[in-house]
Amino acid sequence: MSANKPLVLVLGATGRTGRPVVKGLLESGRWNVAVLTRLASASKPEVDALRSQGVEIRIGDFAVDPPAKLAEYVKGVEVLLSVASADVLDAQKPILKAAVDAGVKRLIPCDVGTPGARGVRALHDEKLDVRDYLKDICAASNGVSSYTFLDIGWWMQLAVPSSSTKPAPLGPLSDDYFTEDDKPVLLTDVNHIGPYVARIIGDERTANQYVIIWEDELTLREYREIAEAASGEAEAIRAKRVVLDRAALIQRAAENKAKYTTDRDYWSHATWAFSEYMISIHFLGENTLANAKKLGALDAQELYPDIVPTGFADFAKEFYGATH
Repeated sequence: MSANKPLVLVLGATGRTGRPVVKGLLESGRWNVAVLTRLASASKPEVDALRSQGVEIRIGDFAVDPPAKLAEYVKGVEVLLSVASADVLDAQKPILKAAVDAGVKRLIPCDVGTPGARGVRALHDEKLDVRDYLKDICAASNGVSSYTFLDIGWWMQLAVPSSSTKPAPLGPLSDDYFTEDDKPVLLTDVNHIGPYVARIIGDERTANQYVIIWEDELTLREYREIAEAASGEAEAIRAKRVVLDRAALIQRAAENKAKYTTDRDYWSHATWAFSEYMISIHFLGENTLANAKKLGALDAQELYPDIVPTGFADFAKEFYGATH
């Protein structure tokens, strides 16, 4: 830790999004980094790895701890950055309020998804509720605290289908295909967001702004053809496609929402959310650069032209280990 560097407190630092974010913060050399972790996780290998890199470990649970504890967690913090999991979106509000009360300069709630309007995706609506809450409390700070909202499009990791030798992170949902496959889709390798985040959170141009991070923009038809070719198993992968129209997605979302409401099953929640996201992305065409800008987003590629994005074709080759 350097006394000359501002401190970022990261929530969700050991998660799938948190790991590349913390890596980017450390490699930038511009920030001291602290993470908040529950006592039960404090001795886990991934937390020990952060300690060994000079990250400060603060012990606590922002989702359940009282305001007095939350105030302790944000002491000395200049930036509060949340990359927590989707199941604690609303639970961010108390620590966001504690941070504003403590004079934290910049607050970034958990977003890192795809752009879009209200009323399409329940999960996105929760994120927008948190954004609205944060806008209000930052406004009440009389300019002491500001916010930045981040989206990153659809993960490249979620855009590849499984091959016989390389299972896709989405599992069986990776075989889904849609009757509309011609809408542009913003794609980003989640492992590459760290350098962008490290720049965005300290940039005065992004104060009280919404920023879209992205690396490539392709239609479903285009990126699936690229992935299938890179796998070397195009014909077999196409034969596994499950082609769905909008009505089928609406029905699947409703069925899984009902199941999740009854038994709180994780997979039901994931399928419900995924189905609504596919409607947004592939039928409504919301996950585009044009739409993000229409919603007021600043373009990270325009802000930081020196950061070189990776195209989806290169990602797919690396994912499948393709040599053909």
